[in-house]
Amino acid sequence: MFVLEGNLTFINIDQDYLKRLHDVCTEVYYKPRGYENKPYIGILINKEGRKYVIPLSSAKEKHKTWKNVNKECYLIYEYVKKSCMGENEIWVETEPDNVKHILSVIDIKKIIPIVDGLYSRVNINDDNSDTDEIRKYKDLLNKEYVFILKIIDEIIDKANKLYDKQMEHGKIAKFCCDFKKLEKVADHYK
Repeated sequence: MFVLEGNLTFINIDQDYLKRLHDVCTEVYYKPRGYENKPYIGILINKEGRKYVIPLSSAKEKHKTWKNVNKECYLIYEYVKKSCMGENEIWVETEPDNVKHILSVIDIKKIIPIVDGLYSRVNINDDNSDTDEIRKYKDLLNKEYVFILKIIDEIIDKANKLYDKQMEHGKIAKFCCDFKKLEKVADHYK
């Protein structure tokens, strides 16, 4: 059974490792360029000594039609005034002046095994040396962090159900990572 590995944290994952995982399972989030500093939400979970990471995906237009929760995903969102929304923000009108601002998605079906030494923690605390861009990004990460803390037990429960079902039946659900293949890569990665 998965359990939370320490505290909730954000991490960056080694790109060579992500590429290797993606080479055996194309459902693993990986792009050859532009993802060098892409943080994965570090819901580091542990199952019998093996660590996994549940990734966070940026909000996209398609998420406007999604439910807030399903068996494989959670939308991370906030309610704000419509006038606060920028041009590239993803949101759905809820009332004449208010919107549900979709920040990101917790994508449980994309969990991947992680090996010590192949990730680093992301500092989400304010620092005097932060640029305006970094401050804005840390603000987003902090909103996501607070949202996730409220539902962490549900997230882990869903991860357990998804993982156990795949391992028991050997059937890989649509758009889901192949956990057995990924675990083999993790076990032999140098």
